[in-house]
Amino acid sequence: MMSRFLLFLAFVPALVFAQTHSIDSHEVYISGNIDAANVANNTYYQAINQVQVDWSIIEVVGPEEWQHSFCFPNCHDIGVTEGNNAFSASSEQYLNCHVYPNGVAGEGIARMLLTTNASSQDTVTWHITIDAVSSIEDASALSIQAHPNPCTGRLDLSGLPIGAEVTFCDASGQCVRQMAITDAPNLTVQDLPTGLFFMTVTSQNKVLLRQRILSL
Repeated sequence: MMSRFLLFLAFVPALVFAQTHSIDSHEVYISGNIDAANVANNTYYQAINQVQVDWSIIEVVGPEEWQHSFCFPNCHDIGVTEGNNAFSASSEQYLNCHVYPNGVAGEGIARMLLTTNASSQDTVTWHITIDAVSSIEDASALSIQAHPNPCTGRLDLSGLPIGAEVTFCDASGQCVRQMAITDAPNLTVQDLPTGLFFMTVTSQNKVLLRQRILSL
């Protein structure tokens, strides 16, 4: 038994230093509006050793009018969904997704699979939100406030118009809380679950405000 334990310890350094790469963030958030030609956000692939990386887009969810392009590290044309690269040791590589809304609002995701040295696999997922900005009032004219943000399960809202609706949806698009403003411009949201949410305030079928809320 002791000899097996010592043999295991002998391999621990090899396991520790066998890491070939890292990715700064596996979950990336993109937000924009329908007036934008394209919106984008990126992370970075960190090559610790010299590596060969194959990548492919394995999932795209969202309005069919949307188009996507990807940069890794060079930018590809719309419709290119796979590629491969060789990266030198101790190098940082740009990893980016562009979304072209084409005038259509909605929510979706784009998910990339990366295979390093034909063995190690990672996914990077971009969570995409495109607002119908043509119906959003100028933010500078709004008096709606959400505080504190980040919050700890309790969020105070002020300046809400009577008749408005407030909806909280998580990063996957699932709505976890919805409420109507019936008699006062102030509202306290109690017991908001932990996580990142998109708060949307609507009135008369128009989006008045959309804001990220972090509940700790």
